[in-house]
Amino acid sequence: MAGPSKKAKSDIALTPKRKRTFIETWKTQFPWVRCVDDIMFCELCREYPSIADHNSKLYEGVTGSKRIETLQSHESSKYHLLCIKRKEVTEKGTGPMFVALKKQAENMDDQLKPMFNTAFYVAKPKLPFRSFEGLIELQEKNGIKMQTQYRNDKGCKAFVQAIAEVEKDRVSEDLKTSRFFALMGDGSTDISVTEQENVYVRYVKDGLPTTEFIDIMAVKSADANGVLAALLEALHHVDLTDGDIKKNIIACTFDGASVNQAGAVAPRCHQSH
Repeated sequence: MAGPSKKAKSDIALTPKRKRTFIETWKTQFPWVRCVDDIMFCELCREYPSIADHNSKLYEGVTGSKRIETLQSHESSKYHLLCIKRKEVTEKGTGPMFVALKKQAENMDDQLKPMFNTAFYVAKPKLPFRSFEGLIELQEKNGIKMQTQYRNDKGCKAFVQAIAEVEKDRVSEDLKTSRFFALMGDGSTDISVTEQENVYVRYVKDGLPTTEFIDIMAVKSADANGVLAALLEALHHVDLTDGDIKKNIIACTFDGASVNQAGAVAPRCHQSH
């Protein structure tokens, strides 16, 4: 029996990634989250608009893919914590206490900031997360006040994940507001000799060319179909829809790919989307 045609294989490779939907059990861990008409938002922050951060994704409402990392990042954000304190104060009816609680939240933010910076310092040169605790203790000896929580390798991982989520949201927003972008792929292998594609985008921001890394994708097959599927999945990770890609992509460049791969992927990435 004859196998699937080349067109059928191409259609399979071009199938868009399944959209991440809201999971009802998230309400148990994050009792303030709601999802109405496929829009995920923080009910608590919307209850106190004079305090909440209006630029927060969960204040505006998330209409695209829903990720638990977005909820985790929002949960520890300064203005969300203020809304929680305001809720507690309002229910208890102790208005003057709110001023003290607000100050406490601000002090917590001041202590968390150096921990975020330390986590970034650990992550950038790929230091082990277990080095985080020692760096925190060193800064305390130098007179910097630090939180008593989140001081271990798990805390470092949480900070790095939150930073990554913020950076991914920033790049996603830049790409959605940019008139066009170019896609760049760099083929490589990891320590297990698994084919990977490092994916970058290049666009114009504030009149200047900008290059951003968006993801490292495992390539299921080292042919044109496999590379193309990895590239499109990476673009979906920054919330670009097929319509966004079709409308704004203007060029594709590749390093580490054979001439045949690059020649096959580039036109199809542009024409098929």
